[in-house]
Amino acid sequence: MLGKPLPIAVIGLGPFGCQILKATGRIELVEVVGIADKDPAVVHRLAEDSGVPGYDDSRSLLAEARPQAVCLDVPPKAAAELIPACAKRGIHVWKDAPLARNLGEGAAMVAAMGEAGLKLVVGTQRRFAYCYRHAWQLRERLGQVFLARAHYLFNWGPELGWRGDKESAGGGALLELGYHPIDLMVWFLGLPEDVYGLAAIGGRPKATADRPQPVYDTDDTAAAVFRFATGCMATVVTTRCSGPVSEELSIHGLGGSLSVNGSHCVLRDPDGNVVEQAENNLDPLDVFVRQGRAFAEAVARGAKTYRCSGRENLLNLAVIEAIYLSARTCQPESPLRLLKNHGLDPADCLKHRPRRSSRRKET
Repeated sequence: MLGKPLPIAVIGLGPFGCQILKATGRIELVEVVGIADKDPAVVHRLAEDSGVPGYDDSRSLLAEARPQAVCLDVPPKAAAELIPACAKRGIHVWKDAPLARNLGEGAAMVAAMGEAGLKLVVGTQRRFAYCYRHAWQLRERLGQVFLARAHYLFNWGPELGWRGDKESAGGGALLELGYHPIDLMVWFLGLPEDVYGLAAIGGRPKATADRPQPVYDTDDTAAAVFRFATGCMATVVTTRCSGPVSEELSIHGLGGSLSVNGSHCVLRDPDGNVVEQAENNLDPLDVFVRQGRAFAEAVARGAKTYRCSGRENLLNLAVIEAIYLSARTCQPESPLRLLKNHGLDPADCLKHRPRRSSRRKET
């Protein structure tokens, strides 16, 4: 134990918020002091189930429960208001991905939290998943990497809610679903020099008199090609209009290839023969428990380096913003140039990332 448990609150009780709420019951380092959601019925039910105070107004929660950290599962527009409020109150934040609606907004969040000396982490929990961690440990056996591929396919259904509104969401499938494979690409391979991308609205059944479709202005499908300084090329494809849920990252090098998803990790030689493989038999909640524990430890220790920092996530936003820009200009765009436009550079974005040489922190 690192002293008294960290008083933590969960704001937003969607899928991510509910997973965090369940995970906190297995993290001895935290104590949930309040939950909040705009839906009073959801708050009442979960407050009764969890035995913690419930609120239908996040401002009341912050003032009355006085948490030292919050977990945010709210639309990006709401997070843009809540994170500065948390910075002013001295509250650390663990936020669901994406970090923000755009790079400028994300940079402002990171600056506000940094100036207050507070931790801001993003729910890129695949970095804590067993198979992706195992692939991270095997990556050097690939030698020089020349190709990578990633996809995340999902059918959200017809009711997009705030996700269909660009003002609230910032973007669509690329920003929300594509955020995760892009995070994995940047984690394993670094920041690409150039990206070329396309994003489109469509792929849903057309509206009929019996089945009207609400108007929305965020993308449903996106595809991008990356070029890295090493000569490696990569592709990312994502959609929220096609099931079943499918995701995978594949990395190809001179020494072989890695294929990894949430349940399997396979290392092959250049001819495709299996050299090593691993399977995840852990509870799916385990990744949230791992990230929650790491977050609480970083706060308690006042750690200077910690995983999935908001600052590191600015790299993801730069890549995504470059893809959206490329879709408009019809030419390759540079994430590095976009970072520099905001006075940022990759080295500064990585200053909170644990060093690779610290094996204890990487496993």
